[in-house]
Amino acid sequence: MEELPMIIFTIVAQMSVGAFWALGAIHVAGYLKKISPEAVDRITNAALFAVGPLLVAGFIAAFFHLNDPFNSIHTLSHFGSSWLSRELVFGVAFAGSGALFAITQWFGLLSRGLREVLAVLTAAAGFGLVLSMAGVYFSVETIPAWNTWHIPVFFFASALLTGSLAVAVALLVIWNHSHAGKKGVLAKVSNRGSDDTAPLGDDLIALIRTSVQWLSITAASAGVVIMLTYPMYFQYLAHNANPAAQDVSARLDGAFLAWRLILLGVAVVIAGGFAFARARVTETPSGKLSFLLVTALLLAVISEVLGRNMHYEGLWHVGLNTWQMYGGH
Repeated sequence: MEELPMIIFTIVAQMSVGAFWALGAIHVAGYLKKISPEAVDRITNAALFAVGPLLVAGFIAAFFHLNDPFNSIHTLSHFGSSWLSRELVFGVAFAGSGALFAITQWFGLLSRGLREVLAVLTAAAGFGLVLSMAGVYFSVETIPAWNTWHIPVFFFASALLTGSLAVAVALLVIWNHSHAGKKGVLAKVSNRGSDDTAPLGDDLIALIRTSVQWLSITAASAGVVIMLTYPMYFQYLAHNANPAAQDVSARLDGAFLAWRLILLGVAVVIAGGFAFARARVTETPSGKLSFLLVTALLLAVISEVLGRNMHYEGLWHVGLNTWQMYGGH
C-alpha cells in the first residue's frame, strides 16, 4: 500500500485535532457547570498528553512518504501560495503550541488565563491544519476526484468522528481508574504528578457522563455526515463531464466502499445508540460501556483507513492515469 504513510498521517493528525477540540469543549462544559478548571484538569490531562505523541507519530509516518524529508523545510517559504506549505506550518504550529500548552499545564506555568489563550491558539492551529490538509487535495484542478467540496467535509468529519470517540474512551479509562482507587502513572498524569488519588467528586463524574453522551452523539453525527456525503460525491463523479472522474466512480464503487460504509454504519449505531443510552443510565464505570466505545472507535478508525485508501485511489489526472504513469504503462 504505497500511500500508507499519508493514510496514517491524515487520519492520526485529524484524530489529534478532533481530540483537542473535544477536550476544549469539556472544559467549556465544566465552566458552564461552575466546576473549577483545576478539577476539570483531573479528567482531561491524561487525554491531553496523548494528543501530542499521536501527532508526532503521524508526522513521522508522513516523512516516510517523502523522497527527501528535509526538502519539506524549503516549502515553508511558499505559505501564501501553497497548501502544502500551509499544512506544514499549521502542523508545526499545532504540535508546537500543543506541546507548550501541555508543558505549562503539567508544571503549572503561566497564569490560567494565558494557558487558556494558548489552548485557543492550538485549537485554531488544528483547524488550519485540517483545512490545509484538505486544501492540498481540493486545490488540484487536474484531479477531479479531489477537486471538490466533498474532500473538506470528509476530513473535518473524520476529525470529529475519531477525536470524539478517542476522548470518550480516555474519559472512561480515567473514571475506571479513579473508581478502582488505582495509583500509578495515569493517576499522576491526571493530577499533574501529584500523589493525590482521591476519588472523583460527584460533579466530575456527572461531567464525565454528560461528556461521554455528547461525544458519542458528536461522533455518530459526524459518521452520518460522511455516509450522506458519499452519495453526493459519487453523483458528482458519475455526472462529471471529465472521463477521469467517471473512471474513478467506476473503480471505487465496489467492496472497499461497501465495507467502508458497513463498518462506519455499525460504529454510528454503537456510538449514537447503544453507548449514548448506556452512558445516560450508568452510575459507575461500566465494562459494557467501555466495550461499546472501544469497539466504535476501532470500527471508525478501520473505516477511515478504507475511506482514505479510496481517497488516494482517486489520483487520476485529467487525460492521464497517474498509476499507469508510475507503472510505466
